[in-house]
Amino acid sequence: MWRYPSLEVLYVSWNEAIRLCYELAEKILKSNNDFDAIVAISRGGLIPARIVSDTLGIYDLYVIDSRFWGIGGTIYPEPLMNVPQTLNVNDKNVLIVDEVVDTGKTMCKTIEVLKKFGAKEIKTATLHYKVRSIIVPDFYVKKLEKWVWIFYPWSLCETLYSLAKSRNKGNVFNTALNIIEELKISDVPMSSEGLRSSLITYVKRGL
Repeated sequence: MWRYPSLEVLYVSWNEAIRLCYELAEKILKSNNDFDAIVAISRGGLIPARIVSDTLGIYDLYVIDSRFWGIGGTIYPEPLMNVPQTLNVNDKNVLIVDEVVDTGKTMCKTIEVLKKFGAKEIKTATLHYKVRSIIVPDFYVKKLEKWVWIFYPWSLCETLYSLAKSRNKGNVFNTALNIIEELKISDVPMSSEGLRSSLITYVKRGL
């Protein structure tokens, strides 16, 4: 695994994240593509996929669990994937949804999996597209020329823990509070006590 020596962070607020999800959904609607099923890449793609499935009226929603990024900006050599036994995309037009394509390896591997399961046509959709990715999504909202660590609101505790641990300075909770202040995050939906308890859980799990 490899660790970034320094990180530039882009925080996306809840309001902005939900707006991006609906903007993505509208782009897909306007394309007039007829999808039979949606595959969400977990965990980042869960909320965007749910909103897209609602907007498109698609009830056939599957979740593929994938991990490529670890704690503190580390990455695995290849994406770790867990494919549900219930996945049924044979002869179907499938839309893959994730929050971002970074290296593009997770998306490419997901496409490979769906092809093996007999998917007829596969298209991809993300909120953010980083130009270093080896794949360009068929649908995306924001294009990022410069690499940044995108801090989505649905990964609040995990990202704060990762950033705090990467700094390796003193108490994780106090460091997390400093990060919240530095990034000017004003929409934290949980109490300080709840945040502290969550970060302690991360420490105990040895993540």
